[in-house]
Amino acid sequence: MIDVMMFLLFFFMVASLAMVTQNAIPVTLPKASSSQDENAQTITITIRPDQSVYLNTTPMTMDKLEAGLEKLKVGPKNVVTINADERVPHGTVIAAMDEARKAGVVAFGFATNRK
Repeated sequence: MIDVMMFLLFFFMVASLAMVTQNAIPVTLPKASSSQDENAQTITITIRPDQSVYLNTTPMTMDKLEAGLEKLKVGPKNVVTINADERVPHGTVIAAMDEARKAGVVAFGFATNRK
């Protein structure tokens, strides 16, 4: 009986870890043939098609993005990944980058999918 319980515990632990996406809100990313897999831990700003903004997985408004980044103690050594849906207006992405720059971020990456 204990063997079955241990097997079930192990199975559900592994299965739940396989289904988790770290620091990401699902969006449809644009495709780029030169995209690379991102292995480093980064801070993610996600912008969905309805222009809702997330800092990692925390929903917030654009005007509170700077304060949220400062709370995470970001600086010039941090890389912020912009995870914007392909239908998001360019100006919204630039506004998010501007708020991040106010918090001290100087390096950005853009999440894409391979073509």
